[in-house]
Amino acid sequence: MSRLTKHYERYKEFIPDFDEFMAAVKRDQPARIRVNTLKTTVAEVERNLTAKGFEVERTTWNPYLLTIKGDRPKKLGSTLMHSLGHYYVQSASSSVAALALDVKPGHRVLDLCASPGSKTTFIAQLLEGKGLVVANEPSRKRLTPLTTNLRRLGITNAVTTTYSGQNFPMRLKFDRVLVDAPCSGEGTWRGPDARPKNTSESLRERLVKRQQQILERGIQTMAPDGQLVYSTCTYAPEENENVVGPLAAKYDLEILDTGLKINACPGLTQIEGVKMPDGMEKALRLYPHRFDSEGFFVIRMARR
Repeated sequence: MSRLTKHYERYKEFIPDFDEFMAAVKRDQPARIRVNTLKTTVAEVERNLTAKGFEVERTTWNPYLLTIKGDRPKKLGSTLMHSLGHYYVQSASSSVAALALDVKPGHRVLDLCASPGSKTTFIAQLLEGKGLVVANEPSRKRLTPLTTNLRRLGITNAVTTTYSGQNFPMRLKFDRVLVDAPCSGEGTWRGPDARPKNTSESLRERLVKRQQQILERGIQTMAPDGQLVYSTCTYAPEENENVVGPLAAKYDLEILDTGLKINACPGLTQIEGVKMPDGMEKALRLYPHRFDSEGFFVIRMARR
């Protein structure tokens, strides 16, 4: 048994078609880009990439996402269109979290864990230049790629802050809050060379505590009629449903349908005999053999 299979064995009871899952984990995910409609159109990017020899396919559930086939995806970051901010290289799963937030022009949006800006720039794009996105990134080192991407994509209605997520000020209330929490990152382990990283019990405990604190502060910054999306790129229930469940109960949050028609599995309604709050099945669990991208967890909530 490989180290990767051994690491994932504990998820066998709730990941359907586990052998297919393991086979998908060992394959590279398709290359995808999100067209930045603040600067161009999907048709224009499609036309330009096709002229350069790329094989391009549109995505039905995300009108801004293109799948790049063939043997040239590695060159996507070296085109003039990329440098000009006409598109952003982004996984399908990452774009799901931003779409689930249901952003509308004029909204005030908080992204509590923003760098490198894949979801932040998508949120700003969906705002169409109206409203505000606050991109919070506590790491000064990670602030550089965030601000670089905001400039490259021509985002003019974003401000950056550097608070730790759990200490973000509560002076302002936001229509939409995204908590794409720091996590063990298991969902990103894809490809022939994928290897599990060391995820000790003590590390997981520290991550969970931090995730709980950041999510709670995100809830506290929601406007009375606001909504929040919590997401991670891991399969671990203790970093997903077990983080959300107690706080959803504490703050009387309603779990909402994301409205996205994608091949996802439902959230876990019971973990080790413990029942999760009503509606947890509306959360999305993205597995690479069902949704050919990174592994992800996405849940959308609102105050009752």
